[in-house]
Amino acid sequence: MALAESTIEPRRCPFCEAELSSPGAGFVRHIEETPECRDAFGTWRDRVTDDMRGGWAG
Repeated sequence: MALAESTIEPRRCPFCEAELSSPGAGFVRHIEETPECRDAFGTWRDRVTDDMRGGWAG
């Protein structure tokens, strides 16, 4: 079974479902301006970093 190609860049915030102005920079701007999403992103990033050998640079 072939995997379908899909983008991983969000059009909505995965934490609050707000529509983003753009997938990359818009997401970064959103988490900088929204404390709840910034905290949720920090928690998510800590968990991902711990799961990945050598950490996560993103």
